[in-house]
Amino acid sequence: MLNRMRCSMALVWLLWLVTVQFEILEALTSHTRPGCEQGDPPPSTRVNTTSRLASFRAALAEIDGSFQAFIVGSEDAHDSEYPTEYDQRRAYISGFSGSSGTAVVTMSSAALWTDGRYFLEAEQSLDCNWILMRSGLTDTPAIEQWLNSQLLNERSNVGIDKSLISHSSFLSLQKKLAALSQHHSLLPVDSINNPVDRSWTVGRPPQAKNPIHALDLKFAGVSWADKIKALRENITSKGAGAFVVNVLDETAWLFNLRGSDVRFNPFFLSYAIVELDRTRLYILDKDTRLTANPTDPETKVKLAEHLQTSASGTCEPSKAREGTCVEVVEYNPIKVEEDLQLIAQSKQVWITFSASFAVYSAVQNSSLIAKSPLAIDKSVKNKIEREGMQRAYNRDSAALIKFLAFLEKEIKEGRHWTEVTAGAKLDEQRKKLEYNRGLSFETISGYSSNGAIIHYRPLNHTDKKISTDSLYLLDSGGQYLDGTTDVTRTMHYGNPTNYEKECYTRVLMSSINLAMLKWPEGLYGRQIDAVARYQLWDVGLVYRHGTGHGIGAYLSVHEGPGRIRIVQTPSASDEPLRSYQFFSDEPGYYEDGEFGIRLETVVMTSHFQPKYDTAKQLFLEFLPVQLVPFETNLIELSLMNHNQVKWLNEYNAKIRETLLPLLTDDVLATNWVNARIKQISIEPSASSTPTLTISTVLAIVTVLLALH
Repeated sequence: MLNRMRCSMALVWLLWLVTVQFEILEALTSHTRPGCEQGDPPPSTRVNTTSRLASFRAALAEIDGSFQAFIVGSEDAHDSEYPTEYDQRRAYISGFSGSSGTAVVTMSSAALWTDGRYFLEAEQSLDCNWILMRSGLTDTPAIEQWLNSQLLNERSNVGIDKSLISHSSFLSLQKKLAALSQHHSLLPVDSINNPVDRSWTVGRPPQAKNPIHALDLKFAGVSWADKIKALRENITSKGAGAFVVNVLDETAWLFNLRGSDVRFNPFFLSYAIVELDRTRLYILDKDTRLTANPTDPETKVKLAEHLQTSASGTCEPSKAREGTCVEVVEYNPIKVEEDLQLIAQSKQVWITFSASFAVYSAVQNSSLIAKSPLAIDKSVKNKIEREGMQRAYNRDSAALIKFLAFLEKEIKEGRHWTEVTAGAKLDEQRKKLEYNRGLSFETISGYSSNGAIIHYRPLNHTDKKISTDSLYLLDSGGQYLDGTTDVTRTMHYGNPTNYEKECYTRVLMSSINLAMLKWPEGLYGRQIDAVARYQLWDVGLVYRHGTGHGIGAYLSVHEGPGRIRIVQTPSASDEPLRSYQFFSDEPGYYEDGEFGIRLETVVMTSHFQPKYDTAKQLFLEFLPVQLVPFETNLIELSLMNHNQVKWLNEYNAKIRETLLPLLTDDVLATNWVNARIKQISIEPSASSTPTLTISTVLAIVTVLLALH
């Protein structure tokens, strides 16, 4: 009898376990998405990927028959945020073109992971072949967990192109997969066997080979020879013999060169290897580009002349040792790997955390893995760069003000403007400004519910008319020879509701709280992020993106290594905030299907002299660089405290002093500004100290724990 009971209990237990496992598997593989039920018409915004996936799976099966799944990330061989059109493999295979996402394809299913900025856009873009995985939500499985549930055969092989993933990410994912119950293996695949490349044979754009221009010292501030000298000193201090430059903005900065191979970014496809007696730069079509006449009116020299090299890219050995000549080599990732293998036979090679697994494999037995000194040096702007950035922001702010004044008049007078036409008009005006070399990203012009899509891009089939009954979010920026700009303002051209005003004001308060902060040098951005969020948290409002990103000097609009965002796991390449770095200050709030609010003001870190010097420590603060008024008819002053109003008055005074002289040719813009920068009286009864709420305490505890 006892044995029968035990068997019955075991059977019940087994049935329960199978049921639970089935429910988990069903949850992980559910295709229940809007418009994906049988008979539902697919939304017009979705990209049909059926034939693409069929070709992809056929190519995957042809590699050697051993792969059951393949991972397609957003990155190119240089860990770029914005790859060239040729390198947008994940966008091609999935149909989702947002800047962040990872696609995973098995022989029977496909899933895409993306973060909170892109949840709505991904839902609109992915067809019903795809499972949308919302990263960061508690019920969303990690990639390795999903693969563990999908690949039912133990020790299945999962492939990834070794040139398109950083070595740190590869090794981390490989370890996670092996540790799960199915013990799957992550295996590197050579670029020639990438199933996206093998199946993407029609309509693929060619790889870009646009002109490369020298950036004059009046913009760069420091010569490339001096930058090479400083880098060599860093290499020596680490006991290494060579350093690999694999990130495109670092190559552009190091050699004072700019290109246009990557949309919205002044970069060119390149690698560089810097040794103590030799410097090599790898670029496409080197012979043509070295000797081509400059096409930028502010560039006076050919590329070969700028780099002090020959027409074929060769250097005299003495000049190479002195660091006064750069050897230019044809861009070929396989050639780079072969050169690194040769160097590693006699020298230790310094690579960064972002170097691809292919680069890592080439020098694995003789590598030093550490942060990039170029990333740090590049982010701390020299005097010429700081002055140039401020001039660029002044021009850019004036142009945006003129446009906002014009658009408000047009809307209130009943003229027809849409997200697309308004964004195009602003883009056109910005491109006419001195030293402008295009946009720094695709303009985000979102009205009403479209504004709730954090990285929305207006298209003809999503275009909304801008009217007076909701909020309009406008996020835009430009690339200039003397700086990179990024600014967001949110407007309402009618009568906002009390709720909309409170949401806007709390976003403004959040922005001001961060802008007012003073802190001891040595803190990371993750340690101060909560300072911006807590007054939104006080009433249960949350935004799912970082509060601030670094900004380059005519480089990337999203620049590392500093960043201001809450992270669960700090990155090995993170750096504390330093003086003379530029950051966005951009809290927001987004209500799905209703509206979006974001206020982005660029600030610069600077030294601050506190009242007391007892800590014997340097302090930092933020100084506003972007000068565009906030929307007064959306501000509920009764919610703001004394210090916040004081900061707003000082910001408006700076606009009055700096921007009004640039608007004398535009009466409409002058009047628009004056109406928004009037001094606000601060009542004596207004509290100078914010109420200490639970969220305030949480913010303080977050900082203290991080410091500990």
